[in-house]
Formats: sequence, C-alpha cells, structure tokens
Amino acid sequence: MKFLFSIFLFSFTLTKLFAQDFIVKNNDDVIRGTIKGTDYFSVFISANDEADVILPAKDVKNFFWNGDSFVSKGFANGRNFEYRFVKVIEMGTVNLYSFGGGTLVPQAKEKKVKFRPSIGIGTGTGGFGGMGMGGGISIGGGRNSFPERPAGAPVVRYFIEKPGAGPLQEVPMRAITEEAKKTEVKNILLQKIGDQPALKAKVEAGTDFNSRDVIEWVKEYNSTKK
Repeated sequence: MKFLFSIFLFSFTLTKLFAQDFIVKNNDDVIRGTIKGTDYFSVFISANDEADVILPAKDVKNFFWNGDSFVSKGFANGRNFEYRFVKVIEMGTVNLYSFGGGTLVPQAKEKKVKFRPSIGIGTGTGGFGGMGMGGGISIGGGRNSFPERPAGAPVVRYFIEKPGAGPLQEVPMRAITEEAKKTEVKNILLQKIGDQPALKAKVEAGTDFNSRDVIEWVKEYNSTKK
C-alpha cells in the first residue's frame, strides 16, 4: 500500500510540474495546458496539451506562464478601448507591471506539432501614452522551425497603479532612465508611495530612478502595508 501511495504521489508531483500553465477566462473558466506564446494582445495555449487555442486579452482575466503572472488591463486608444496583457512585477497596495520587451516565446525545443505560433510585435504610434504595438499570433512555421525574435524588439514599458487612487499610469523608467525623465518618475513615485515617510525620503534623495531602484521601492512600500 505504501509503495502504491508513493507511486501516486510521484505521479501527482510530475503532473503538477509539467502542467503549471493556465488561463483564467472572464467567466472564471480555467484552461490548463502548455502556453506557447503571447504578443500581449492574445495568448496561445495548447489546452490539456491537445487542442490549440488562441484567446484575445479582452476574453481573459489573467494567465500564469513559466512562473510569471500576466493580467489583462484596459487601455484607451483614441476613441477606442482595448485590452492588453501586462506582466506582473509587484502586486499589493501598489501594483507594478511591465509591457513588451520581446516575443515571449519559449526557447526550449517543443514537440512536433502541425502548426505553431509565430509572434510578431512592432511598435506603432497609437495607444495609451503614445504607445502602440501591432501584430498578432499567426499560425505557421515548418518542420523543426522555431519562433524567430523580430529585429528591433520593443523596449520594456512600465505601468503603476494604486487601486482606488487613480488610473493605471505609465512610468517612463528604464534600466538606465533618461535624465529628462527622472523628475517625472520621481513625481509619480511620490504620488503613489509618498505617504510612507521613510520611502518618501529615499525617493526625494534619489538620483538615478532606474527600474531596479523603483521596483525595490514599490516592493518595500507594499511590505509596510501588509
């Protein structure tokens, strides 16, 4: 009996390890399987590793892929309102997200399939805060082909929100933030986390306002609110 239980436990653990990807739809239905990629507007999943499904961001609440969480957020685009996925960096009293920066296609070799996603992301002129990213998931690719990284992959863009205290707002920080953008980043942070005296002092004394510093400050702020 112990031997059989050990086999069951081992099999259950393997199942959990190899079936960690999932998508939560707007109606709370959960799709499990292997996520193949996202262009931030749609997500491609092999449901239960059998049926291939592409879901637009407007139909999805969130998804979990390769240890990262992504949520669907609404963005004003001129007179229209569109949904895009953003990667969760930090969640709590203040939420911090990232958008873009690559194709987000697994680099590991996949099993042979009849078709596979080809992700295309290109910068545009529309969108929230002057941000636009075009393209989509198309079905294609030949035998032994792998998704290719597009030339000139877009930079990572960051967004912050403090639920109940204003809308989602872009933070113009980078790994090395431009000098002209530092004051804007500083003012945004003072609005969001300036009610914590110790952190307010750090922000006011800051000089670089690089993405690493900002992420650390937001995490510290959330830890004080737990």
